[in-house]
Amino acid sequence: MENKTELLKGKLLPFLSLNKTLEIVLVFILIAIIVLEGFSAYIVIKFSHPKSISLHPDIKGYGIKTYENVNFNSLSNNITLNGCLIKNGNSKKTIIICHGYGDSKFMSGGKTASSVKVDNLQLSKIFLSQGYNTLLFDFRGHGDYAGKDGVTIGFKEQQDLLGAVNFIKSKGIGDKIGVIGFSMGAATALSSIDKTNDISFVIADSPFSDLKTYLQSNMKIWTGLPDFPFVPMVLLNFKLIYGVDYSTVKPVSSVSKSKIPILLIHGKKDTTIPYTESLKIEKSFKNSKSKLVSFPDSTHIGSYSIYQNKYEEVLKDFLVSTEL
Repeated sequence: MENKTELLKGKLLPFLSLNKTLEIVLVFILIAIIVLEGFSAYIVIKFSHPKSISLHPDIKGYGIKTYENVNFNSLSNNITLNGCLIKNGNSKKTIIICHGYGDSKFMSGGKTASSVKVDNLQLSKIFLSQGYNTLLFDFRGHGDYAGKDGVTIGFKEQQDLLGAVNFIKSKGIGDKIGVIGFSMGAATALSSIDKTNDISFVIADSPFSDLKTYLQSNMKIWTGLPDFPFVPMVLLNFKLIYGVDYSTVKPVSSVSKSKIPILLIHGKKDTTIPYTESLKIEKSFKNSKSKLVSFPDSTHIGSYSIYQNKYEEVLKDFLVSTEL
């Protein structure tokens, strides 16, 4: 009997030892998953709360005489946004300026001494010369609202833009509403045009064509992390934390459903959002006045800084074409 017991122990011990090893391995795998998930959630929260400078420039110093600071609700009414409305006499036409990620209503880019920037007040003077009022506003989580609400790279920002559109209409200056956007703001503007009939044209400087596929290919640019395992985990956490529906932040799809004129502007040396993103959108044009203008030596949203005269000429020509 003792021999049989010893034999049984001899057979069971390796099996029990293997089970113990598997148990330890599974515990370590579970801990690794929990750590990765926690870190991914942290990255999403940090990414969705960018540092954004709140600027208060001397507007009159630009030669702009008639303006007012305004407040309005996002279309979803869950947040109050602020802006600067620059009036042009009795004009009923208005252009809304949409800044990029981490920027503010008065400036896109320019967060470091060496980075390119777009001065939105200087840009407003071009639109004034063409007979338009201009609304500059801060997206949620930016400018005066930096850190107060999560940035969703074009998802909830569409509600902010549509709230701005409703505000312009309520002021009686929305007979014709155009939008110009940069980077995230450009993609937001394009993604919104199949959700309203109130936008007459869009000028999009350096947009991405599809938020989900763009992040899948370019996550490292924004986070510095390897694609695996962080891309799927970050995408999932954006959805879980902020309810992001990636199918609604797809400029290439929205453009294919709209017949309004669209001007795309993109620098061929853009490594943040590659020029090929605008080429994808161009294929979805449905209006003969729509076009893509590229600048050979421009980096991300750098075309206005490097080619100011040509850039302004392109804008004016496009605005004239929308009147014909």
